[in-house]
Amino acid sequence: MAPTLNDGDLLIYKPFIYKKDCLQPGLIVVIKHPYEKGNLMVKRISKVKSASIEIIGDNVANSIDSRQLGAINKLQVEGIVENVMF
Repeated sequence: MAPTLNDGDLLIYKPFIYKKDCLQPGLIVVIKHPYEKGNLMVKRISKVKSASIEIIGDNVANSIDSRQLGAINKLQVEGIVENVMF
């Protein structure tokens, strides 16, 4: 997520509650990695569909996101980033 986020930055996120919280393009979210169990990813939402989202990293040239992973089920969203401490 560089240049927005860098290694060592601390994130504060609120847990995502499906059907209560609104997901929209531009939000930074913490998601469960769709193929690597136990790993989390921090990405920006680029599109919202009925049951899924598309994500993209801010460093587009070096990001693994929906261009490789496809759409992400909303149930994979762990939380919505509210604050970043540099």
